[in-house]
Amino acid sequence: MIALLTALLAIPALLIFVLAAFYGLEIFGAFLPPRKPASASAGPIAVVVPAHNESAGLLPTIADIKAALRPQDRLLVVADNCDDGTAEVAMRAGASVLSRNDSERRGKGFALQFALDALKDDPPAIVAFVDADCRLEEGALMRVAEVAAEGRPAQALYLMQAGQGVPTARRVAEFTWALMNRVRMGGLYTLFDACRLTGSGMALPWEVAEELDLASGEIVEDLALGLHLTSQGAAPVFCADALVYSIFPCAEENAAKQRARWEHGSLRLAIRRAPALFAEAVSKGDVRLAAAALDLAIPPFILFLAIAGGVLVVSALFLPVGVTAPFVLAVWSCALLSLATISAWAAFGRSILPASQLGALADYVVGKVRVYGAKARKSTREWTRTGRDGEGGAS
Repeated sequence: MIALLTALLAIPALLIFVLAAFYGLEIFGAFLPPRKPASASAGPIAVVVPAHNESAGLLPTIADIKAALRPQDRLLVVADNCDDGTAEVAMRAGASVLSRNDSERRGKGFALQFALDALKDDPPAIVAFVDADCRLEEGALMRVAEVAAEGRPAQALYLMQAGQGVPTARRVAEFTWALMNRVRMGGLYTLFDACRLTGSGMALPWEVAEELDLASGEIVEDLALGLHLTSQGAAPVFCADALVYSIFPCAEENAAKQRARWEHGSLRLAIRRAPALFAEAVSKGDVRLAAAALDLAIPPFILFLAIAGGVLVVSALFLPVGVTAPFVLAVWSCALLSLATISAWAAFGRSILPASQLGALADYVVGKVRVYGAKARKSTREWTRTGRDGEGGAS
């Protein structure tokens, strides 16, 4: 009986421990000297901006992109199922515009594929993708294009910022975003020469892009695309010195819907794909793909900590009957998660979340109820634009 209980409890405890160990490995990998991606002279670039009802905030993004373009480069805005003036604003700003109207096939992936199909008659050397609400640091666009010119997809450092006058808990969200996209991705790339695609600020060689079929309603299509490319031997390259950023919505309802789409989408993708990808990696002996599969399987931090804590509590109940191994694994998992996260905050996060504001962690955890509530789960089943500040809600 004890052996059976040990086996039943040890399986989830061991899985959590493996993921916690890999989480710690990624974070401590970020403390090593970073891997420097190779680059080459970039041929003509086409920058694609998918935009759904973005007329109010599109101009700064277009201005940043146009400032980086050379005479041989192009800017293409896809006005996707818009009922505002997105197309007109983009044209007046000097962008080429593709208008797409298909109420049955909605999603960013469909918009991106529409642009790729339009480019096939006169293809660029590099195609880059920038979300309509993002800003680009000077030199970021050309940096990812030059890295992609070496033949592999390139991903800029994509961060979300809290902005001014927002609840302090939003600073925690900014830190957790940096923990994923700066710290963990930096460690993953340094150790395994692979990273996620996070959507905005990514560049692909045309010979890679033209073979893709992006027309899907996948909520986290960028993450899925990165995994597909890694499995095909074209793991993305991380350009930590090319910054693309956006601002969290101030309205809590909009911010919760945004986080819910990211977190639920990545969880569903992990459940569907991580085991098969890891098995494929083992069969191929592909270390990059194995690392990408393990990275995908790691849940969002607060949820991960809650799961590890739950395993710890349940396994502790069976200590009196001599079932000890699952409890030991759970203790180590919680310790690894805590030590790695505190180390990441101390090295990379104090400027985002000063020690004086750590009390906001409680509000952030409470806010997770909105992210995992029924209303938020329903909002993640289809691609919907996040409401911008001053609009009164998501559209």
